[in-house]
Amino acid sequence: MKRIIFSTLAALAWFGTSSLATALNYTPDQWERQIVAACLILEASDQGEQGMTAVANVMNNRAGGNPSRIYKEVRKPYAFTSLNSASTGKTGSRGFAGHVTRASRDSNWRIALRITDRMYEGTLTDLTHGATHYSVVTEYVSWMRAMRQTVVIGNHKFLRKS
Repeated sequence: MKRIIFSTLAALAWFGTSSLATALNYTPDQWERQIVAACLILEASDQGEQGMTAVANVMNNRAGGNPSRIYKEVRKPYAFTSLNSASTGKTGSRGFAGHVTRASRDSNWRIALRITDRMYEGTLTDLTHGATHYSVVTEYVSWMRAMRQTVVIGNHKFLRKS
């Protein structure tokens, strides 16, 4: 219940009341759903359901809790390392197809699709405490200076602005 209230308040703050109903009633098409799930697999399948959920939390947090903005966040160039070649146009006309094909062969594919569905429904619990970024625990790069670590899940640390 707390997560749903937060998502609603975040959506109100981000979009105002006029487009709130549209944002909360958003349903992705199957291709969008598969690309988002592929990102979960390629970023964190080796971290299991909890790790993939945490990556989904980052996607949702970057989208301000608005389901209609998740796909846009995932497609941003360099937003998710595993999709860099597609998000920067280096896969040509193939786009995200190769990523989806590879991810759909992973044993966690069905789990990633369920996580994706829960994220779009607004029922996914935020394990990251509002994180908008993550990295492997052993990495420290300059962009992290302005961030505060919120949690470590698997071999990823999750961060948000201080």
